[in-house]
Amino acid sequence: MSAAGSLLKRYEGNPILRPEDMPFPCYAVFNAGATRFGDRFLLVLRVEDLRRRSDFCVATSEDGFRFEVRPEPIVYPLREVEKRYGSHRFDMRITQMDGVYYCYHAMWIGPLHCTIGLATTTDFVHFEPWPGCSVPSNRNAVLFPEKIGGNYARLERPELPGGGSRIWYSESPDLTYWGNSRPLDMPHLAWGHMKTGAGAIPIRTDEGWLEIYHGVGVTCSSNNYYLGAMLLDLEEPWKIVAAPESYILAAEKDYECMGQTPNVVFTSGAVETEDGKLYVYYGCADHRMALAIGEVDELVEFCLTAK
Repeated sequence: MSAAGSLLKRYEGNPILRPEDMPFPCYAVFNAGATRFGDRFLLVLRVEDLRRRSDFCVATSEDGFRFEVRPEPIVYPLREVEKRYGSHRFDMRITQMDGVYYCYHAMWIGPLHCTIGLATTTDFVHFEPWPGCSVPSNRNAVLFPEKIGGNYARLERPELPGGGSRIWYSESPDLTYWGNSRPLDMPHLAWGHMKTGAGAIPIRTDEGWLEIYHGVGVTCSSNNYYLGAMLLDLEEPWKIVAAPESYILAAEKDYECMGQTPNVVFTSGAVETEDGKLYVYYGCADHRMALAIGEVDELVEFCLTAK
């Protein structure tokens, strides 16, 4: 079986959420953050409305497959940097620490500038936006679920002049001032040579932090998105323990290849279950949501043994 099909098995009921499943008119629903909230699976969906603006909506599920979507999108105040262009937030990543959910997301602050925003919540009803969390031209912020060396730590993806967009590691004493930034020494990936970006919240394993991330490769006709897996050092996560050159999921199904951005599989969240399974929720073609399931132990073994 190919690398793209052996480790993550698509849910046979995919796609799990489509625009027509939403309780209000929208153009697309995709790239959801994912977490456990009490005894339920919870997604914070990126919903693109009929103006083509993105915001968030909560969906919950008892089994991780069938989701009930709240009737109204999330509403919280605009930050000062957002007020000129209005709400346009997307691609949330959710980290839980000590009962608080830290919700990182991308947001537009100008016609060509994307930056990182942060909001916190304890109930997914009331959200507290933080004033500002990053310089412009940065996205894909993923907060580690515990402090590293006494500091908060995150993966991010600054967009550098002339290309070279790849995953970086930064740390902070207070979630406001970030620094000591350094790039991860990624291998050359034929499927990620254009850019790579963090996806799900890192999962602690005995062998290292398991990170599911995306890569973008260029073909003659399009930019194709893939998912990959790697292990980061537990104490120094900017150091890669293992990063196989093979992807673990590619756009192959019609619902992954057809949409407003063809040939895209993109994860912003995965949920580890008590029996060691990993539910990877991913956006398809920037249009709908799907689910693929793997085993944490098998993904770790793949990282350690695959080339």
